[in-house]
Amino acid sequence: MHAIRIHQPGDPSVLVYEDVANPEPGPGEVRVRLRAAGVNHRDIWVRQGAFGAFPEPLIPGSDGAGEIDALGPGARDYAVGQKVVINPGLSCGRCVYCLSGQQNSCPHYRILDGTYAEQIVVPVQNVVPMPSGLTFIEAASIGIPFVTAEDFLTRAQATPGQTIVIWGANGGLGLATLQLARLRAMRVIAVVRSQTFVERLKQLGASDVIVWDGSLPISPEVLTMTHSKGADIVVDSLGQASFSQSLEMVRRGGTVISVGSTSGGKVQIELGQLFRRRLTVLGAYMGSSAILPRILPLFARGALIPVIDQTFALADASEAHRRMESHGLFGKIVLDI
Repeated sequence: MHAIRIHQPGDPSVLVYEDVANPEPGPGEVRVRLRAAGVNHRDIWVRQGAFGAFPEPLIPGSDGAGEIDALGPGARDYAVGQKVVINPGLSCGRCVYCLSGQQNSCPHYRILDGTYAEQIVVPVQNVVPMPSGLTFIEAASIGIPFVTAEDFLTRAQATPGQTIVIWGANGGLGLATLQLARLRAMRVIAVVRSQTFVERLKQLGASDVIVWDGSLPISPEVLTMTHSKGADIVVDSLGQASFSQSLEMVRRGGTVISVGSTSGGKVQIELGQLFRRRLTVLGAYMGSSAILPRILPLFARGALIPVIDQTFALADASEAHRRMESHGLFGKIVLDI
């Protein structure tokens, strides 16, 4: 089969399109003939070596959709030819967290790699039936961003009428958060870098859009919009460039969700700002395995919409990463396999 492999960390040029052996499913596993793979910021961090060096060449990618083309011994409930979506979280399945539906708190939890390929082998519990009405491209765009957003909105106890600020609202995670927040009847303040995104964000349900130039603080603007109260929830995926502002613009007793560090991961916090204002800082990393099968029907009904920025051929994965790193996208980048 053809696949993208990384032999050593580096820039997008280390994504090499090459022939590799077809994987074979073992007990309790299925092999999926992938038709599309979603591109996430996590893939860039993997490529750069943020999660460590590669003991052997690595096939990146965590989100994907395709058809089952082989069943391992004991793999039940699915059939060859069935269309499925990859559920990218792997856990032990035996600990107290897994048994209580909190797989992403499992000590052995990790997000799988391997969807930048024509085939992938995964445990049978890591595939979900693909709803009718979705294309493979659309289905491959859903996993990590929507599962992550649904998880942290639930943990933050997001409720109707609350105000939520979303940094980087034009990306895959930002748009997933926006749509899931609107389903909860929340007021959404979207923060982006370009005026060109404003109308599209409003069409998707943003109540207000702030265009941030990267220099002047926007916390005074948020406080004005909320009559000096502050936002109930702030979703911060930028990290270093925005975190101090996130703490300033959230209300007393509110929640700041840290779900990324695309601008850098080192920040300074005056702890009194947290305890005196009774703030909650919530770290978010994926979600339970039950979320994806629960939200996929919402796409089939049109309550949620996959937003695709651009598609690339598998062989052009390096160009897809360059597009991701340009920060000018609106929605998800997907590899067409």
